[in-house]
Amino acid sequence: MGQSADFDVVIAGGGHNGLICGCVLAKNGLKVNVVERNPWVGGGVVTREVTLPGFKHDLFGSSHVWIHLNPDFKDIKPDLEKHGLKYIWSDDHITGHPNKYEGEGIIVYKDVDKTCDTIAAYSKSDAKRYREIYEEFGEIQGGVTKAMFAPPAPPSYLYQGLENNPQGMTRLRDYQLSSRQFTLENFENDHVRAFILGWAMAPQTLPDQLGTAAGFYVMIPSIHYYGQSIPEGGSGMLSESMKSYLEASGSSVTTGATVRKFIVENGECKGLRLEDGTDIMASQAVISSLDPYQTYLQGFDDGILSDDFLRMVRNFKFGDVTIVRVHYALHEAPKFRNGTDMDKTAFQRIFGTVADIDKQYSEMARGLAPSDPFLWTAAWTTMDPTRAPDGKHTLIMDTFVPVDLASGEDWESIAADYVRDKLLSQLRNYASNMTDDNIMGQYIETGPSLARANLCFHRGVTTGGERTLAQLGAFRPFPNYADYRGPVKKFYMTGPSCHPGGGMSGMGTIAANEILLDLGIREEDDDFDF
Repeated sequence: MGQSADFDVVIAGGGHNGLICGCVLAKNGLKVNVVERNPWVGGGVVTREVTLPGFKHDLFGSSHVWIHLNPDFKDIKPDLEKHGLKYIWSDDHITGHPNKYEGEGIIVYKDVDKTCDTIAAYSKSDAKRYREIYEEFGEIQGGVTKAMFAPPAPPSYLYQGLENNPQGMTRLRDYQLSSRQFTLENFENDHVRAFILGWAMAPQTLPDQLGTAAGFYVMIPSIHYYGQSIPEGGSGMLSESMKSYLEASGSSVTTGATVRKFIVENGECKGLRLEDGTDIMASQAVISSLDPYQTYLQGFDDGILSDDFLRMVRNFKFGDVTIVRVHYALHEAPKFRNGTDMDKTAFQRIFGTVADIDKQYSEMARGLAPSDPFLWTAAWTTMDPTRAPDGKHTLIMDTFVPVDLASGEDWESIAADYVRDKLLSQLRNYASNMTDDNIMGQYIETGPSLARANLCFHRGVTTGGERTLAQLGAFRPFPNYADYRGPVKKFYMTGPSCHPGGGMSGMGTIAANEILLDLGIREEDDDFDF
């Protein structure tokens, strides 16, 4: 085609990873264009008024923890703060784990001592084990951060680092366990077990999925080391601040523009083509922050990618778990029966017993709507009053459900009844004031609406792909392609289908650094901490 390049770099997809990738590149002097299908930016990090005017709801991601571990986010954060980003921190109460059976429930505080005290009310032994896991993190903290925000190391590195001493071998063995196995081995009280196991499955992993126990050694300590935060005005303020920063830096963000093809000439990616036929060219790099199916099964003309590569793409699994979520506009935030300390937690994970968790996952495996669902709830207005009119509140509530129902029913057709009869009914077991007259408005999301809102939420799965051993680390998204470089020259990948996976970590910085390395703008750091 021979077009002149309009930009140094063009990025397909304006989720927070695409945006932060662009920000790092722009900060290093490159002219970037981020292209987004929706009229707004953010992908899974967006805030909108979907119930009533003045009520700002985080539609997808809302709790910001992992991004604060990201060294490149720390570097660019002062710039984003000049463009409207302001974090509010949970300095004391972080998450509540109400109990409808006994006691006052468990609260995770920023302070580990206070957390252990609330666990000890159920089991002193469990509180001691929790503290041990927390204390061990200090020894591996630097390696965890580096491993999370760099291209994944070869699988053998972990074994080489741990296999030569008895403690290391024990840790390697523990890493192989499922979340359930780890929980049952390390904790004794049923409520503590449900609290720990429920927390572990936040990334939509399954209780008996092998290899998930490794996450405990990071998950438990990190909340105390790094805390939990939300942006004032809504989660989407992170995305909006990055858009503003890019535009102020001389780069561009194009919204309402659907990417259809990646333009390849002589084995090199030159740009992308929009649905309306417009070509946007890039002289240095093209990045896809879209999922592998959109990127490779739809985005390249026939004959460019090998059959073997396309077979790997088709074998990539998103999983079979989605959510039913309701957003409420409320007069009052929930008042929990477990007392005022529980009310001070803006964010709750509500599980019953391990048997209750087992029942839900058994029903999901059979394609049934969970009959006694666990809940994830958050009234962020208790931390950030700017998200609702004076004195009013928002509430997010959801649970995990199967993507496909064995009955053949469509989730959208049954969602309203399910939310009322199961989710809200369950919350009323724990909260005293969630009566009909407290609810001013609601907005319900299910798998089909999620998939329409963001095409990267394939079939309503919001994680970017299953977190199985075959799709983690050096195997994410595919073997030999975990370094953010694609199968044609000058083509790169980022987003939750790449390492380290879904969640708000700002992992788009990793791909940016690899591009800067390839362009000679930064030097390689080849040290690796185990």
